[in-house]
Amino acid sequence: MVKEKFKVLEKLVTADVAYETYGKDLNELFSNSALALCSAMVEPKTVAVKVPIKWKMQNKDLNTLLVDFLNELVYYKDAESLFLPKVKVKVVEKDGLYRLAAEALGDKIDFHKHKLLADVKAATFHMFAMQKKGKAWIARFVLDI
Repeated sequence: MVKEKFKVLEKLVTADVAYETYGKDLNELFSNSALALCSAMVEPKTVAVKVPIKWKMQNKDLNTLLVDFLNELVYYKDAESLFLPKVKVKVVEKDGLYRLAAEALGDKIDFHKHKLLADVKAATFHMFAMQKKGKAWIARFVLDI
């Protein structure tokens, strides 16, 4: 059983922020990765979870799907002024294609209400890794800030 959702890898990069995320399956790994991303931008407990957003994505490459998924969350922050700390994800693989359906809850950015942290520009492939260890999944990614 995976207890920890994610941790900051403080000594891995100097100008950006790196995370290692965990999940008992791919769905939990993606959800915890979304929480790590949100935690880089804002204190999640200051964000109300009242605005619902749904989207779907697909990719032949699971690694690319995770990076694209994280960048979709950055898009919502930049284009829609939304922080989305609570994300439920379902990832399925069929015929060599990974399909993702996401349901997120968040809030419009409010400079008076939210405790803002870094302005994430993108999730990157720099030092990226994702692997299954036993029954659990681990991912490492760097966020460009």
